[in-house]
Amino acid sequence: MFQFLLGVDSSHEKWAMAIKDTLSERLEPDCLVAATKLGKRYQVAIASESDSKLKILEIISDSVIETLGYFYKYEYLSMNLKLPLDPVNYNILLHALTQFDRSSDEAILKNCVQISNGMALDGVYRFRIGLLKERWREIVNLTRENAIYLTDSETFYELIKFLFSSIEARVENVVLSKNNDLFVISDESCRKNLFTSSDINEIVYTLVDLAPLSIAVNKSFENEKTVELITKLFGMQQIDSCSRS
Repeated sequence: MFQFLLGVDSSHEKWAMAIKDTLSERLEPDCLVAATKLGKRYQVAIASESDSKLKILEIISDSVIETLGYFYKYEYLSMNLKLPLDPVNYNILLHALTQFDRSSDEAILKNCVQISNGMALDGVYRFRIGLLKERWREIVNLTRENAIYLTDSETFYELIKFLFSSIEARVENVVLSKNNDLFVISDESCRKNLFTSSDINEIVYTLVDLAPLSIAVNKSFENEKTVELITKLFGMQQIDSCSRS
């Protein structure tokens, strides 16, 4: 049987859960993917009886690099970039900067880190991505130098729109709706939920991460302030309903 393990400290549980979810989507049903807590660490385990070991390893490597490219950058920027912005605008900027030029970040990460069985993902962040941290330090310094301009609402949204112009869309079209007390981001057919939260701000930040090409708003969404904010960030098309099954 083929087995593969990855570990991360418990303070980075989100890394493990995101990697587990991505691998589950891409490897199941050919592989069993699980995340468990062992003491102060989380472990992601992949097991399979498939003969396609090389293909599985390729999927594991690509998925882990893609996931870590996001979380490593987000953690670095959130720790080092402090600005006099209100919390919502600060987090919108933080998510937009994290997504900016991610393909280059992932290419560098793939060249400097070989995903191997048993590796500690938090250790890689601390000790093995110096080149990436130099790139991100430039982003931090440039943003700090222009911080005064970001307190102006119009300038802030222009910057976000500029960043979006260089961000690769993770999904093409999404629909926003509300189901009881939960806000929902779903695919354009409304059959697959992409993200669900009771926190409306988390919906906005996730939209920034997804950078969809278009956003439609179901009449159930009923949050005018957020619709206005999303319109400033993205522009969008309103719809009355969507089909569900």
